[in-house]
Amino acid sequence: MDLAAIDCFVKVAEARSLSEASKLWRLPKSTLSHKIRQLEDQLAVALFVREGRDMVLTDAGAEFLTHAHRIQESCDNAEAAVTAMRQDVGGTLTIGSTGEFGTSFTSELLFAFRERYPQVRIDVIFLSEGFLFAPERLKAFDGIFYWGQPSLVDYVARKLTDASFGLYASPVYLERHGTPRTPAELNDHRGIAFRLPTGLQNWHLVSGEEQTDIFPASSCTANDYWMIKYFAVAGEGIAYLPGFFTETECERGNLVPVLSQWRSPAVPVNLLYPRRRFVSRKFEAFQTFCTEYYEHRSQHYVPSYCVEVVSFPKFQS
Repeated sequence: MDLAAIDCFVKVAEARSLSEASKLWRLPKSTLSHKIRQLEDQLAVALFVREGRDMVLTDAGAEFLTHAHRIQESCDNAEAAVTAMRQDVGGTLTIGSTGEFGTSFTSELLFAFRERYPQVRIDVIFLSEGFLFAPERLKAFDGIFYWGQPSLVDYVARKLTDASFGLYASPVYLERHGTPRTPAELNDHRGIAFRLPTGLQNWHLVSGEEQTDIFPASSCTANDYWMIKYFAVAGEGIAYLPGFFTETECERGNLVPVLSQWRSPAVPVNLLYPRRRFVSRKFEAFQTFCTEYYEHRSQHYVPSYCVEVVSFPKFQS
């Protein structure tokens, strides 16, 4: 039986759509469709039925998916066992990442990992919330960076670090509008707000036993934290952002903390991975590295990835 066809079948089954599987795994729809037809012809059964835009497994397809996962696991175990015999760490790690901060958070850690294990190839896929909360779709990932407390009971959650939000603004903005000294004074300032699916994100802040929720008057709203940070650096207002996400901008003086004693409660950042009977050397090395990375982060050199100083060109007439 064609292992490539089985792999394509699993990808479509997990994505529930040829189009979604094509986008997620960067494979031509024609290839996925051909491989599935090839399997159906060989098995003499239909593996999917269409329901609107979704491709839903038939009873035979659901049964075959169970065995397909076992076949893939067996192949992974065989590769891992042979790799272990060579006493090195190699192969491909498929990593999922959630949240808006994957570009900075995930890139930094993976770059450092590749510096230590250059023979390991990395395939990173950013997951939408809808994809994430369909656990049956996640079997193909070695691990997933997850922001928050996971509810996926079939997965091991290894905490990597904590992150909390605070308020940040550019020196230019504070020079023009003054620096707030209390949360109440934030009502006199412009905010740059993140838009959640349910509405604008409030600024939940805690200082000792006190806590407050601020709903700022917003000069700009967006559902992308990089845009929020860009507008903050450009002097458009005060932004509510995680500390690690603003480190480089603060070091360079492009942003400064506002009301630094007020921050959000800490949110855990976890590495999720399926429970496995046999752990490959590459993933064993990866999870160990991830756990230790944030304990010794200052010892790693990684390139900065930040919003540079925003300059305003002068146009001559």
